[in-house]
Amino acid sequence: MKPNDPYYICPVCGCNKLEDPPYYEHFAGSNEICPCCGFEFGVDDFDCVEIDMKQLSDEEIIKQAHEIYRQNWINHQFRLFDPSMFRESEKTGKRLNVDVALKQLQSINCRT
Repeated sequence: MKPNDPYYICPVCGCNKLEDPPYYEHFAGSNEICPCCGFEFGVDDFDCVEIDMKQLSDEEIIKQAHEIYRQNWINHQFRLFDPSMFRESEKTGKRLNVDVALKQLQSINCRT
């Protein structure tokens, strides 16, 4: 990816640093890991033990997995999966600054 290429937005945390779309046709995950929240598309959504996947569509499973993973990320105070991907002004140690996290979450219409 070149410096001016567009990035994709993580539907879990709102981070705009994904190199690939999170999902392809028919909800096939890209297997990319979000550098912010650490969600791996195509893996963490279908390995989420908190979801009873019986009689749910792939879309419903993915939506529920995102909600659960997002809440866990919030509960863990916005811990960064790859802190090296973020400017010093955006983080404190290994955690995303609250104001940056809230802005990201707002970008995906998530209320905290």
